Amino acid sequence: MDNSIIGIGIALGVSIFILYTRKKTWMNSRIIWLTCAGLLAIGIFGLLDSKIEFRNDRIMYFGFCVPIIYWIFDRLFKRISENIHNRDFILFMRYSDEINDGFGAKNPHVKESDKLFSFGLLIIVVVALLIGMKVV
Repeated sequence: MDNSIIGIGIALGVSIFILYTRKKTWMNSRIIWLTCAGLLAIGIFGLLDSKIEFRNDRIMYFGFCVPIIYWIFDRLFKRISENIHNRDFILFMRYSDEINDGFGAKNPHVKESDKLFSFGLLIIVVVALLIGMKVV
């Protein structure tokens, strides 16, 4: 089995899960920080393990490090949005609870910065994965 798929799945799955659930009442930042720190510890331990000879294993362990990269940028974008709009940014993505995503729907409450932050977080996760796959 190709272990790199596990790392890519963890990187994308955890990051997108956190993105869509970041404002839920049951999802507090302590849970996210602990989850991301635990995955980072597993990832760093795996990357530093001298017995790893296969590139796919290194990609897998790098994938464990990506959610904390996502979370740091999420917190940065939240702080910027709070300074600009006095509120957390609105997730402007399909199936988000914060927008009307029906056919021809209007979302006048969504600012351009909300769209930029939403798509920026997805791009950051994908770019981090691509860089990791190239470097590792």
